[in-house]
Amino acid sequence: MDVSASQGRASASRGRVSAGDEALLRAARAGDREAFELIVHRHGPAMHNYARRMLADAGDAQEVVQDAFVAAWRGLDHYRGESRLRTWLISLTAHKAVDSYRRSRAVPVDDALLVPLASGPAQDPHVHATQGEFLAALNGALAELPHHQRACWVLREVHGLSAAEVGKALDLSPGAVRGQVGRAQRALSERMVRWR
Repeated sequence: MDVSASQGRASASRGRVSAGDEALLRAARAGDREAFELIVHRHGPAMHNYARRMLADAGDAQEVVQDAFVAAWRGLDHYRGESRLRTWLISLTAHKAVDSYRRSRAVPVDDALLVPLASGPAQDPHVHATQGEFLAALNGALAELPHHQRACWVLREVHGLSAAEVGKALDLSPGAVRGQVGRAQRALSERMVRWR
C-alpha cells in the first residue's frame, strides 16, 4: 500500500471538510464521490433528525434519508442554488417523508425532540427527570399535531430555518408556513400548559 498516496488523499479530504457547500457541490457535480460524501456527513444528521421527528419508525426515517440522498445525487444538476444546499436537501427529505407517511399512514410516536442535557455529578437528578418528563410531554403534543403543522414547527423551531426556507422545503408560501407555525404554537401552548 502506498502510504504517501493514502496520506495525500486524507489531507485533501481534510481540506475539503472546511470547504463551503458551493465548492463541495461543484466537485460532486463533476462526479467527485468524496465531495458528495462530505455533503452527506455535513447535512445527513439534520436530515435524519427531521425525518425521525416526522415518522414513527426509526428504520423508515433512515430509509427516507437514504432515498433523499439518492435523489440528491441523481439530481445534483437540478439544484439551481435559489436556496441553501441544506434547504434543498431538507426539501428532498420532506418529500420522501411525506411519501413514506402516505404509504404507511403511521401515527408518530414519541422520540427525543431535543438532545438531552448531559447528566453528570453536577446534574440534579430531579432536574434531569423533569427535563425527561417535559420532552416526553412535548413529543406527545407534537405527535398530536397535523402533519404540516408539525413539519413547519420542527423545521422552524428546531432546525432554525426561515419561513421562506421552510416554504421551499415543503412547497408552501412563507405566509402559509407562518400560519402553520402559529397554529402549532397555539396547540402546543394549550397542550403544554402544565409546563409553563
